[in-house]
Amino acid sequence: MNKTIEIAKERQEYLFNEMSSLLEALASPVRLKIIHFLSQAPHSVEQLSIKLGQSIANTSMHLKKMQREKILRNETLGQKRIYSLAQIEMKEFWEQIQNFAFVHDASNVISCSDIYDEDLRWSKNPKETIKMIKARKLTLLDVRPEDEIDKVDSFYKKYVLHIPFEHLKRLKDTLPTSRPILVICRGRLCVVSNESTFQLRKLGFHAYKFEHSWYQVSKKLLE
Repeated sequence: MNKTIEIAKERQEYLFNEMSSLLEALASPVRLKIIHFLSQAPHSVEQLSIKLGQSIANTSMHLKKMQREKILRNETLGQKRIYSLAQIEMKEFWEQIQNFAFVHDASNVISCSDIYDEDLRWSKNPKETIKMIKARKLTLLDVRPEDEIDKVDSFYKKYVLHIPFEHLKRLKDTLPTSRPILVICRGRLCVVSNESTFQLRKLGFHAYKFEHSWYQVSKKLLE
């Protein structure tokens, strides 16, 4: 065999092993949930353990494994360690995993119809929806918890009304009634956006769940 080809194949084998190790570090429901939450904003071990329903010790074990593979990084803030995604590309990777799971099997969704006996989803295509958001024909409502809002800047404020799910009923009078409300949260796998949409409909609002996260929406708005 040609020596240069042999060297290239050795490198290729090494890279396949490296990618396998990387994917193995994600091959756990708990670790995928960690990516799910950290795609929104950095979190402490304590915050993640509550959201995951896991002990701090078990949460730390998963975080350390992911950090060894350089998927995560952490910084010390006071007495707490704050974890975040090591590369922004992981956000895109996570979105693509969800999209692939749906394309692979269309039943890989949280079915609104089965749970609420009605379809809560927004049916218009993303391109048309972005035009409507820009034209102020829709209210884009973000119902994520405060600790998952990573960056509040003029761009976010321009397009988004943020009311965490737990405050919706108390602050319902601040919601406009003249146009449909498009509810966003953590994206396709979020249960909070489903429940928020359902509760808003019970309150008389024309509300719909949008399958896309703010990360995806913001990219489209910038195009």
